[in-house]
Amino acid sequence: MKIWASILVLFALLWVPVPAGAEEVPDLVGNWTGDGSVVRLGALDHFPEMSSENLTYRDGIARTLIIEEQNGRRFAGMWISNENPEASEAVLGVIGFDDQTIYMVDEDGHFDGKLISATEMEMVYREVDPDGMIVAISKYTKT
Repeated sequence: MKIWASILVLFALLWVPVPAGAEEVPDLVGNWTGDGSVVRLGALDHFPEMSSENLTYRDGIARTLIIEEQNGRRFAGMWISNENPEASEAVLGVIGFDDQTIYMVDEDGHFDGKLISATEMEMVYREVDPDGMIVAISKYTKT
């Protein structure tokens, strides 16, 4: 008898319908601020003061990521240099199906990131062009 009761309880739990579109996608809309570290070689639009044929390292690079709108896993916004607000660029992105991985592009580079919590994310930026290359890592906090 206990076996049948257990089977009925298990069947009832598995039979609960899940409404279509009920998945909870993280909400990224808002302002994210952070700073990070950069390694760079060559002359790129980002950080013109660092333009050099030599390898350049820099810490404390302040950035703001503004996610203006989100539609499911897709989002759009702006990426702004706190040092040079005129160096802002549009960004487009998606949230991975694991609800933690973030893929994003701006006008000339790529970002890969991970949500650490609902209010923290880690982001890696990469850009390569004929004049130089750069890689940066930043930790952002939603404000």
